[in-house]
Amino acid sequence: MSFDLALENGTVCTGDRLFPANVYVTGEEVTVISSTSEKFPARETLDCSDLFLLPGFIDPHVHLSLNLGRYTSVDDFDSGSALALSGGVTTLIDFLDPVSSLSDFEKAKKSRMQTAADSRVDYAFHVTLAGSPEFSAEEIAEAAIEARMPSIKIFTTYSSSNRRTGDGMIYRLLSLSSKLGFVLLAHSENDEIINEIVSDYKSSTFRELSSLRPTISELSEVAKLALISLDRKGQLYVVHVSSGETTRTLSSMGGDWRDFTRLETCPQYLLLNNKPLEGEEGYLNTYCPPPRSENERLLLVSALQRGEISSIGTDHCPFLKQEKSENRADYSKMPNGSGSLGLSFATLNTLLNGNLVKVSALLSANPARIFGLFPKRGLLAPGSVANIAVVDRDAEITVFKSPFTRSDHSLYEGMKLKGSVEMVIHRGKISFKDGDVLLPKASGCFIQRGRVHWGEGKCR
Repeated sequence: MSFDLALENGTVCTGDRLFPANVYVTGEEVTVISSTSEKFPARETLDCSDLFLLPGFIDPHVHLSLNLGRYTSVDDFDSGSALALSGGVTTLIDFLDPVSSLSDFEKAKKSRMQTAADSRVDYAFHVTLAGSPEFSAEEIAEAAIEARMPSIKIFTTYSSSNRRTGDGMIYRLLSLSSKLGFVLLAHSENDEIINEIVSDYKSSTFRELSSLRPTISELSEVAKLALISLDRKGQLYVVHVSSGETTRTLSSMGGDWRDFTRLETCPQYLLLNNKPLEGEEGYLNTYCPPPRSENERLLLVSALQRGEISSIGTDHCPFLKQEKSENRADYSKMPNGSGSLGLSFATLNTLLNGNLVKVSALLSANPARIFGLFPKRGLLAPGSVANIAVVDRDAEITVFKSPFTRSDHSLYEGMKLKGSVEMVIHRGKISFKDGDVLLPKASGCFIQRGRVHWGEGKCR
């Protein structure tokens, strides 16, 4: 018996435990996991002594080459996927442009497939709805499922740019989600509250961002959607939860809401508060929802540690300093977004005190289950795709701007975290090692996903 690749003498994380093991790969699949004393020949062998082997990470929320008209996010699928690999991410889920008709959907699908062709890692897409839809909930749901993209994103805000979806459509989509087998993603901020606050200002700058989009605008909308999902037994995924007050409110509701709602947060909300907005370069810290108070950040970290957060997305959408700076006097023109892709592992490993079972669940198994990628992805076991992040749990790192991003700054510059990604295997190939990305662009493939039914597998 001979294999293509052997990863020997490491500690493997699979399911709910860690154990010393060797992992053997043939082609693109994991074929054998053996005890460290049971070794087999392989064409190439990597010594993973003192390192941990986790299922390759899944970032379920990125915006690469996002076109906002005047500005486009600076990381495309070439640079963004290289950045992903450096952080152990082997699967990305991006978004189609917002659509209002089925013909828009076909165009958006074709366009995004072309844009993503340069990706070094595998990728999937969420369908995104615009306002004033010409299709019914049933029609767009069936179209998304047929396109093997069984996840649909809606906005409860941004009516001014015709992206807001009304409660009636949301109700219909949540009613259908479990029955048809798709996930409804929600950017949850209360549009009317935000518009009322904005009307009080003749003009506003980045310094007012947390006040313009206050916590209550998120909290009230998330609570409403979670209650609808509970009532309709839906499959609701709330993206980028920014405040621990939101999670605390949901916890106080009681009931079985967690069976029908999953919460995502991002490194920026776990690591940063809104104090940087007061600084001279505060305009760099502009993203929506905005950063919150230190107390809310700590509450969010506590919710993460208690298991109330299901997954981590980065909402990666960086813009250049100049693009932010030239709008610092008028927030309404500011391109919102920041860069966090590649930092999820170090963030969670630090905040969860090296509990790699929890880290692996949040970065691999849970997003795979939520979005229909499990068990081929999100699991390290015979028969799974050989996507593996080899990490040093105890390495102390100082964050700096990655050489792989096309952004010219990092919000985390100089921050000290714990945990580094040493090597990455993507579909059986050594893809990141010794600080270098080894996969050429266009190595990734579009992942076709089938219908998703959460009842078939719980998040950990």
